[in-house]
Amino acid sequence: MLACLAIAAAILAGCGGGGGNKNVDVGPAAAVPENAALYLDATVKPTGAAKADANAALGKILGTGDPGGKIVSLLEQQSKAGGHPIDYQTDVAPWLGQKAAFFFTSFAGPAAQGAAVVETTNPAASLAFARKASGASSTNPAPQTYNGVSYQTDPSQPGNVFGVVDRFLVDGDLAGFKAAVDASRGSSLGDSSDFKDSIADLPSDRLGTLYTIPKAFIDSLGPGQVDPSSKALLEQSAGESLSKPVAGAVTANASSIQLEATGGNNGVETPESSLLGTVPSDSWLALGIGHLGDTIKANLDQFKNNIPNFDAAAQQIQAATGASIEQLTGALGDAVIYVGGTTQPTLTGALVVQTKDPSLTGRLLGQLRSLLQLGAGSSGVSIKPLQLSGGGTGFQLSGPTIAPQPVEIAQQGDKIVIAYGAGSAERSLTPAQPLSSSEPFSTAKGQVSSLGTDFFLDLPKVFALAEASGAKSDPQYLQAKPYLGALSYLVSGSGTEHDKTEVKAVLGLK
Repeated sequence: MLACLAIAAAILAGCGGGGGNKNVDVGPAAAVPENAALYLDATVKPTGAAKADANAALGKILGTGDPGGKIVSLLEQQSKAGGHPIDYQTDVAPWLGQKAAFFFTSFAGPAAQGAAVVETTNPAASLAFARKASGASSTNPAPQTYNGVSYQTDPSQPGNVFGVVDRFLVDGDLAGFKAAVDASRGSSLGDSSDFKDSIADLPSDRLGTLYTIPKAFIDSLGPGQVDPSSKALLEQSAGESLSKPVAGAVTANASSIQLEATGGNNGVETPESSLLGTVPSDSWLALGIGHLGDTIKANLDQFKNNIPNFDAAAQQIQAATGASIEQLTGALGDAVIYVGGTTQPTLTGALVVQTKDPSLTGRLLGQLRSLLQLGAGSSGVSIKPLQLSGGGTGFQLSGPTIAPQPVEIAQQGDKIVIAYGAGSAERSLTPAQPLSSSEPFSTAKGQVSSLGTDFFLDLPKVFALAEASGAKSDPQYLQAKPYLGALSYLVSGSGTEHDKTEVKAVLGLK
């Protein structure tokens, strides 16, 4: 939708406009259905520090001192290539309002349903633009009406329609357009007290807004996209928090782009794993899980009534291991999953878990090895002991039925590791340098320090792996590559305060 792509250009094009209004401005939400599964908006004309920060961030990504001008140029080139050239300053700037948004009513089926809603200061001019950008005229395709509002089919995208709804240009599928009309005439998202209360708490200088009700979002996925049993377990574990709003704000500066969101508290703590920074420094992914055993036990306690023959299964586990489920979960502390390697042959990674009962987990490790050895000969699997420099015990599994690289399982002190790749257990337990010494990780961790780090991704290494795996021959990747070089890391953290869950995700820029 060219009209909506123009939003990004307007953010940086320096078209003027006001700002600083501390009152709740619902903007495009006035033409968005109250039950929308997902709402996203953008401040089209930021001012002051917000505008400077947006310029600094996108200037780095686009590699230019004039990011707004470059985006406008790219949009105009795209429109020309599509056979319906537009001039931004003539066709867009005169009517573009303060905010623009997307909303989605359903994610079921092959394509999401919804529409873009763009504020306009001149509805007639915005309609003329939509016709020019799509190749339509005032009479072709023939205008139709819904509840007294005129709309036309988009010739360049036959599944879409466009029209003016009150002071908004709306472009989307027919169901989305009708939903916008109904919202503008009845109960809209902008009329919702939950929505207004949620966005009132967001930073006033934000560049974008995210809003959803998790239950409505999950329901919008439709049958077949979510396993019914998984959905039921999620609804049971999250409880009433699924019906509470989640609102987020997008902000930016010269070093990063941030998304901070808050929602209902489901009572689940997300402490930072003490093992997160201990994995090898060349890891490009690290996912920490704090208090793994407590989390597993809490979930089992909550869901055991929904698990068929749970008590019998628990008795079988105790008979096989010599330990109750409470003892097994009680033995597990913090955990981390990491992945490293920038080519397929060098891919490696591991699950590392802190053990609170080394004697119990060591005994279970021996039992596992004995069981695997029973069937190793007939399956072509090779099992050999590991020699670990720091002591401990372990073994390596290899063979065509296992994986391209060996799998290593070991325990050393208070750590258990299940690792992929020859020598991976040793590297996991005693890395030459830990991830905490990595400059990208240290910088990323500082961005979410108040919440604790849950997830870290080193993007240059991910791109290197992608290129080694064939991305260099992908036209879409090649088109995006000039802009990927500015991206450094992705990090997230989460926590709870009072009755709210807080989540922060940060995209680092070089």
